[in-house]
Amino acid sequence: MAKQEFLMLADGAESTNGKIYILGGGSDRHRAGSFPTQLKADIALGILVPWGETNQDHKLVLRIEDEDAKTMARIESNFDLGRPASAIPGQDLRFLIAIKGPFPIAHAGGYKLSLEIDGVAQDPPFRFWVEEGKAPRGRGGA
Repeated sequence: MAKQEFLMLADGAESTNGKIYILGGGSDRHRAGSFPTQLKADIALGILVPWGETNQDHKLVLRIEDEDAKTMARIESNFDLGRPASAIPGQDLRFLIAIKGPFPIAHAGGYKLSLEIDGVAQDPPFRFWVEEGKAPRGRGGA
């Protein structure tokens, strides 16, 4: 079964040529001058797909939810990871994705970014906080 390898927010993320480039990955504290706001962050994630599940359609659902489980953002997509000729039977293949923000945030507080693959919730979710106030000089914020 395809499974989450990693999931995080980053100041910037890009996936290209079988690699993921992450700038400021894992940032879990953000600031916003007022609410509602747009979180200036990207999502970086890696999925391990078993050899036997390549060349098949898979569905992913990403959610950003607040502490009351109210959905702020929901992203759905299908993916089909092809099997390279050099793949070894039994090998997990890595599928890398970067999703550009910004993402809506309603209020200050705790949030979680979660992933579901083919209807199965993945662990762990990525937890983050958005606080009211100006971002420190030279640092991104919401």
